[in-house]
Amino acid sequence: MNEFWAIAAGILAAVLGAGIAVVTVVMVLRNGRPDRRSVADVAAAAQAAGWTYVGTDPAVLDRLGLRHLFADTRSAKTSHVMYRRVAGGTAVGCGTNGRGWSNETTRMRTRVTSSGENNSLCTLELPGSLPTFNLLSEGPGGSVATSLGLLGDLDTESHEFNERLRVVTADDRLAHALLAPTVIAAMQDGPPQATLQIVGNQLVSFRKGVPDPAELAARADWLGRVAAAIPAFVYQGR
Repeated sequence: MNEFWAIAAGILAAVLGAGIAVVTVVMVLRNGRPDRRSVADVAAAAQAAGWTYVGTDPAVLDRLGLRHLFADTRSAKTSHVMYRRVAGGTAVGCGTNGRGWSNETTRMRTRVTSSGENNSLCTLELPGSLPTFNLLSEGPGGSVATSLGLLGDLDTESHEFNERLRVVTADDRLAHALLAPTVIAAMQDGPPQATLQIVGNQLVSFRKGVPDPAELAARADWLGRVAAAIPAFVYQGR
């Protein structure tokens, strides 16, 4: 994965009376081109790639618990929704307008969203819920945010992983346990420009562009490999 998330400049931080820093970044992009493919063409491609094509499903973001990842939580919509079974869980593929990530700890709430561009979303159901986990691309913006105390950075046993990527999580202790060498290897073996997050009981991945059922199937299989590598004990007591 060459790119996970670009950490944007222009961070707005406000310190509340409870001592919690709130960091919000909203990026409005204007390069989302209309998807001119017919529903029939996408449905046929989905069937060929092993998906069950639904098309319209207004409640899918609510069922997945992902509506907060979009700039306008009330009007966030999906397109070309499709389902399949992967590694014992339900995978969902669809198109979205924009994407986002968020994290909350006892002292920090962070939410980064973008809108106005086409993205394809792929999710895979996990055996249980886990603390929020975000894998971000490393860059100068991240270093500055960390120096200001606005963005965490969890080190792993892999120097290459630490140099290229940044882990922002709600529970550093559990994230260390989750990031076994097999998990790190599986995470690094993903499609180019695909993001990776854990939100509740979902592995979540965005990628720029309209939803391509064949690409979504390959990404769902990758999420299945990541899910299979996660140690079973991290789910205990959750």
